[in-house]
Amino acid sequence: MLAQMRSATFIKAMMIIVAVAFVGLMVFEWGADFSSRGFAAVGDNMGSVNGQDISVKQFEAEIRNDLEQAKARGNQDPDVSQIISQTWERVVTQTLFGQQIEKYGIAVSDAEVDHINRTQPAEWIQQQEFFQTDGTFDPAKYSQFLDDPSTYSDPRMKQFVLFAEENARSQLLSQKLETLIVGSVKVSDAEIEQAYIEQNEKVNVSYIGFDANAIPDSLALVADAEVQTHYEAHRDEYKEDAAIRVAFVSLQKTATARDEAEAKAEIDRVFAEARGGDDFAELARAYSDGPSGPRGGDLGFFGRGRMVKPFEDAAFALKAGEISDPVKTQFGWHVIKVEETRGAADSLEVHARHILVEVRPGRDTLDSLRVLVEEFAEIAADVGFDAAVNQRDLQSQDSEFITAGSFFPLLGNSTSGLVNKFLRGSPGDISSVYENDQGIHVFALREIREAGPRPLDEVKPQIEASLKTKKKVEVAAGRLAEVMGQIKTGKSLEEAAGFFNLTVQTPQPFARTDFVPSVGSRNAFVGAAFRLSTGQTSEIVKTDRGAYILRVDEKQSVDKTGLGSAKATLLQQVISQKRQEVFTAWFADLRENADIVDYRHFFYSDY
Repeated sequence: MLAQMRSATFIKAMMIIVAVAFVGLMVFEWGADFSSRGFAAVGDNMGSVNGQDISVKQFEAEIRNDLEQAKARGNQDPDVSQIISQTWERVVTQTLFGQQIEKYGIAVSDAEVDHINRTQPAEWIQQQEFFQTDGTFDPAKYSQFLDDPSTYSDPRMKQFVLFAEENARSQLLSQKLETLIVGSVKVSDAEIEQAYIEQNEKVNVSYIGFDANAIPDSLALVADAEVQTHYEAHRDEYKEDAAIRVAFVSLQKTATARDEAEAKAEIDRVFAEARGGDDFAELARAYSDGPSGPRGGDLGFFGRGRMVKPFEDAAFALKAGEISDPVKTQFGWHVIKVEETRGAADSLEVHARHILVEVRPGRDTLDSLRVLVEEFAEIAADVGFDAAVNQRDLQSQDSEFITAGSFFPLLGNSTSGLVNKFLRGSPGDISSVYENDQGIHVFALREIREAGPRPLDEVKPQIEASLKTKKKVEVAAGRLAEVMGQIKTGKSLEEAAGFFNLTVQTPQPFARTDFVPSVGSRNAFVGAAFRLSTGQTSEIVKTDRGAYILRVDEKQSVDKTGLGSAKATLLQQVISQKRQEVFTAWFADLRENADIVDYRHFFYSDY
C-alpha cells in the first residue's frame, strides 16, 4: 500500500490537495486577476482587523483556494462575487479567533495535534481513496502512512503531513477557544424536565375565530396622521446603513440569430453521430449542457406532466431504443433516447436520456456587447452619464436606494462592492463595467444618503400594512365580543357559535412547539391552550393572524417514566442549544466591537 502511495499518481493527487490547501498560507502572485488594482490608495492590504493587516496576496490566495475547492466539489463555474464575500467573512472570523486565542494564551501540544490528526483527520483526508478500504476511510491505512519513515524522506509527502498537522492544530485551537467561552454553561435537571414536557405534553382544543385577512380593507382604514405618529414613535426601527441611488445602463446577454443557428448546427451534428451508432451516453457526457450530462444524459423514469410539453411529446412518441429528431424547448435543443418503458396508458413511464445544446450568446455576441458597454463607460466618464446615454441612444434606468448587501435585481445581493465604492465618491461618478449572468452593466452615482432612519415616504407602505393588520385583528376581536357575551351567560362554545352561524374548529392535538393550522405557532393562542385547565374557555385571544376563543378539551399528560431514557439525548439538545446561544452572542459582541477596515472596493467591483 505504501508503495502505491509513493507512486506518481498518488504524489500528483496529494500535491494537488496540498497546493489547494496551502494556498491560503502561501504568498504568490495570481495568474488570473479578479480585481481592479488599487495599490496606490491602500498599499498592499485588503483591510485590517483591530490593526492586524490582511494582505492583498493573502486574501487573493484564500480566494484562489476557495475557487479551487468549489470546482473540486463539482461547481465548475463558481460565483466569484459570492466567494469574495464568503472568503472575507471567513478571514475576518479567523483573524478575530486568532487574536482571542493569543489573548487567552491558548496553546496545544504536539501530542494533542498528533492524536487529533490520527483520530479525527480532516474530511479532505478521509475522502482520499488511498486511505480508504471499500470506499470507507481506514484509520489503519492513514496511521501506517504517518508511521512509515519513508513518508518523511519524500519532501512532498512531508509537506502533506505538515499541512495535515497544521489543519489539526487550527482545529484544536478553535475547539479550546469555544470550550473556554461556553465551558461555564450548565443544564439543570429542571431544564431537562421542562424540555421533555414541552416536546411531549399535548392539548386538544376547540375554537372559533376570525382570520384578519378575511376582514375587508374598508373596515381597517389607516389615516396619514396614524402613520406619522407611528413613525415618530418607532424611528429607531427604520434605521438603515448609508445608501446610494444609481442610474444604470444594462445590456442583457441575449442570443442572436447567429447563436441560434450555431446551436442548431451543433445539435444536428450530435444527432447525426447518435443516429450513426455512437454511444448515446458518451455523446451526452461530451456535449450535453444539461446537469444530467455527467450521468450520460440519464433522466431516469418519468411520466406525463413531468417535462415541458415539446419534450414530453417527443419522448412518449418513441419506442425503447429509438432516438428522436432534434426537439426545441425553452431550454434549448434536445436529442432524446428512450431506453425502456414501463406501465401503460395513464401510468406509462419512459426511461430516457437526452443531450441538450443550450441556445446562448456566443463569444462574438458577448465580445460585441462588451465593446459597446466599455465604449459607453468611456464616453460617460468624459461627458457625463446622461449625455452619453443620449449620444449612444441607449436606455437607462434609476434605482431605489441600495445598501451594502441589499438585493438589487442586476447584482442580486452582491451590492457591497458598488455601494462601498460609491459611498466614497461624488454624484456623477461612473463605475467600472460589471458583468454577470444577468448582463453587462455600467452605473452612475445619483445620490448618497447617510445612515439613519429611512424617510417616511419610503417606509409608509410598510407602516400602513402593519397598522392595517392590527386594525383587522381588532375588528376580528370585535366580532367575537358578542360570542363571548353569550358564553359568559352560560352557553357552551358550540351553542354560542351556532347562534352566530360560526364553525367550531378542532385541530389535531399539538405540543408547545407545534404549528397549528390556520393559527400559527408559539403565539398567544398556543400559550392560552397550555395555560388553561381542561374544560376552561379563554377570553378573546389575539395574534397577528386573527382573533380566537378557544376551549381546552383535554390535556394529554406527560408520562414522565420516559424521561429517564430520554434524559441523555435531551441533555445534549439543551446544552448544545445553550452553548450555541452563548457562543453566538459572544461572537456577535466581538465582531460588533472590532475595528474592521475593508478595502475590497478598491480591488473588486462585484461582491
